Amino acid sequence: MKKFFIVLSIAAAAFFAASCNKTETAKNYTLTVNITLPEGVEEVNDIVAEATKGNNTTALEVKKADKAISATASLPQGDYKIAVNGKISSAKSAVGAAEVSLYADQEVTVALAVVSASPIIIKAVQYTPGKQAYIQPLSDTWIELVNNSDEVQYLDQIILIGGMGRQTKPNAWQANGFENLYGGVTQSPVYAFPGTGKDYPLQPGESVVVANAPINHTAQGEGFENCADLSKADWEFYAAYNAKDTDYDGVPNMELVHAPFTSQLNWGQNFFAWAGAIIKLPAGVTPAEYAADPEHLMTTPGSTSSYQYLMFPSEYTLDAIDVWESGAEEHYPTFLPIDDAEGILGPAAWSGLAVRRKVTKIENGRAYYKDTNKSSADFVVEKVVPGAAPSKVDAE
Repeated sequence: MKKFFIVLSIAAAAFFAASCNKTETAKNYTLTVNITLPEGVEEVNDIVAEATKGNNTTALEVKKADKAISATASLPQGDYKIAVNGKISSAKSAVGAAEVSLYADQEVTVALAVVSASPIIIKAVQYTPGKQAYIQPLSDTWIELVNNSDEVQYLDQIILIGGMGRQTKPNAWQANGFENLYGGVTQSPVYAFPGTGKDYPLQPGESVVVANAPINHTAQGEGFENCADLSKADWEFYAAYNAKDTDYDGVPNMELVHAPFTSQLNWGQNFFAWAGAIIKLPAGVTPAEYAADPEHLMTTPGSTSSYQYLMFPSEYTLDAIDVWESGAEEHYPTFLPIDDAEGILGPAAWSGLAVRRKVTKIENGRAYYKDTNKSSADFVVEKVVPGAAPSKVDAE
């Protein structure tokens, strides 16, 4: 009997041990993540795909075959959160996410979306004056940039382009196959902030106003009520090539990079519609060097015009805004979808109204701004006081 008991005990222990081992060893299944690129994006580099379960994160093996991109891994069963990110350019990234319950071999699709890597964005712009015929030599048009990040950024050598409007069909560049080059947008003078790298810091939440004429335009007299007070502007667009322009004391000048024709005084002015962008060149290339390279200049395709426009590729675009004519039913995009997926209907000409970026939250008096690379979702049209701090959050 004693011998039988011992044998029975050994058998029971062996069964218990086998049961424990079976419980502790979770079965693995194959997870396949099919990755789709954002609209208008042909390639995303440095793709990283990860699966997270609890506190454990596993890197998936990313594979590319022609235009098909997938990521795979053999993982223990369970519920996972999938995160995918990659690099489109120095200014833009692509991200996507999904959730999956892995209790059998499973496939899931993650659609990547474009996110801007630029912490400096357009806060507001007024491109149409507040009074008809109030054009030259003075203008109350302006643009305001803001640091939308939580770290110090630098304005040095950032380029501002703007001016195109009323586009109801592909422009000459797009119509002739130059979709990735923004040329007609530079029909007004092209300017850049001076500096060599870290001369002009912009604190988190801080903004700067750049004006064509930094004075109080409302003080011009009767009929100027809709004009802007730009007497506190931080920077000035000064057209030194034109004797009609005024260089105002006490306001630093932006650096002139290129002027396609010298008859236009004001940066970015366009009465009916507008498009503009913030451009950042690759490290080591200054705006002056870039503009001096003939390969970056082009006349209007299909035209006998001799005006040379400065061309910028999409990959150098930090932020872009496309504003269509007020009430227009026909419009054509100025930018590729990765820079601006859809434009916004703008203010009426000579209304004195501006296009302002929506506020998503205000914390300790500091505003954060919406940035989805879609003007129709990110901006509203209203009267704006340049440089003013927002006091309320915009409803979605």
